[in-house]
Amino acid sequence: MIFHIPFMCSTLRSSIMSSIAFWLLTLVPSLADRPNIVLILADDMGWSDPGCYGSEIPTPALDTLARQGMLATRLYTASRCSPSRASIMTGCEPHKVDVGLLDDDSGRPGYRGRLNPGIPTLPELLKKAGYRTYLSGKWHLGKVRGSYPWDRGFDRSRGLLGGAADYYRPMPDSPFGENGKLLRPEDLPEDFYMTDDITKTALAYIGDAAKSRQPFFLYVAYTAPHTPLQAPRREIEKMLPFYNGKSPHAIASKRLEKQKLLGIVPPAAKLGMAGKFNPEGYEKTSAKRKDYIAECMATYAAQIVIMDRGIGRILASLERHRLSDNTIVMFLSDNGATAEMPQNNKNKKTTLPTGPLGEVGCRDGYGPMWAAVSNTPYRQYKIETFDGGLSAPFIIRYPSKIRPGSRYHSPFLLQDIAPTCLAWAALPIPAHMDGKPLNTYWNNPPELPPSKVWDFIPNTCPPRTIFWEHQRNRAALTSQFKLVAPNRGPWQVYDIRDRTEQNNLASRHQTLVEQLSAQYRKWAAENHAERHSPAEKRAYAP
Repeated sequence: MIFHIPFMCSTLRSSIMSSIAFWLLTLVPSLADRPNIVLILADDMGWSDPGCYGSEIPTPALDTLARQGMLATRLYTASRCSPSRASIMTGCEPHKVDVGLLDDDSGRPGYRGRLNPGIPTLPELLKKAGYRTYLSGKWHLGKVRGSYPWDRGFDRSRGLLGGAADYYRPMPDSPFGENGKLLRPEDLPEDFYMTDDITKTALAYIGDAAKSRQPFFLYVAYTAPHTPLQAPRREIEKMLPFYNGKSPHAIASKRLEKQKLLGIVPPAAKLGMAGKFNPEGYEKTSAKRKDYIAECMATYAAQIVIMDRGIGRILASLERHRLSDNTIVMFLSDNGATAEMPQNNKNKKTTLPTGPLGEVGCRDGYGPMWAAVSNTPYRQYKIETFDGGLSAPFIIRYPSKIRPGSRYHSPFLLQDIAPTCLAWAALPIPAHMDGKPLNTYWNNPPELPPSKVWDFIPNTCPPRTIFWEHQRNRAALTSQFKLVAPNRGPWQVYDIRDRTEQNNLASRHQTLVEQLSAQYRKWAAENHAERHSPAEKRAYAP
């Protein structure tokens, strides 16, 4: 069922949504029959970072969730934090809802830096249908009055309002709010650590929801493992043996072999970033430098371990409150891993921090080589539109609908999540949503041999052509090809089975490039994405 909510002023939108809500209550199943929804989001976590995607990092909670539900291998995100979150919250392409970049207002349509007030969010729609709505964690979808989570449909919320901050002392890096109030630094406890606070708040919200007969939507948006690299020393020490004396290339190679054993990449898959690792250069590096390189990755891994531990507590709480059987649990990351370097120093060329790694005040990141490991086997990083920037892990558990241990290998988008949730809740899907409900595809996905997991399998996903733009990085995806145009560069063409994007076929498919680039320009104009899309002097890259 689809209804249409035109782009309108927020007052008129609210009036119409109230009328719709009354109508819905007479048509849909009782509140008690609708599923609860728990959406857990990691920040800048690479495709291969969970153990069930090939990593050496211990993630028992995520691994268990994958065994109990469905693991997807082809989720496509936006290539950066805010646009991805905008699509999750609205079911729309991010430029369409004015979040084509981050949360700064450029003054132009498509890049206003906050969710368009005339487009309802998923929590607003669920709230009108009788759901209790909660947010614990990062928002990053507006930092002016009227754009905060409590303005956009959440009954209760607590967390970071901006994009990134110190894990121990988030203010003044970013505003931090709770239930309609901006907090002060002294409002946070002395032992504050962001990841643990997000988990603790989520647990409190589950306890609150368990007292009610209403279904609930809980959005748990961790900041981990986004920079800065900060974790308790004891957690870093536990992870150091995984990386001491081991080159990034060696770790990536082991991940790829495990992925092949898991059947989530084809047997012939190769590292898309093999040329970036420079193992010979690593061997010539000083012992002190090698220790620092290992400690960076150990800290990043520790951030993931702490988050996974929190996810385990959330799953245990659902079980303890007897909510698991009727609760959809989703886990994903907002984009691929980032190659961004330390933020401590004005001199961006340095790779050494000015403060202690892992501690208060550190601003370090783990750099391009470890980011390439996190994105194994895919090419490039966050912000870019190669698969390394656009691919993220996705796990979903819904006991009454999804077969345990299943795999889904067809392409889908972040904007598909909202309409799928609405479909499972037996609620109408607004016509303005770009995403498609995937519940029927996910209920019983086909089992494929490893050699076919990068193929396009007909009738396993909605047929469509997909476009991206971020900071002049562009891409288009069809059922047979993916086109990529790096910042200001010409289009490259890759067979959809070449997910590591090694064999550029542009010179063989000039007609395809011309047709899809014309479609891209039309899409960009309609969605206000043309601001960062330069005129193309040459249609393709040989």
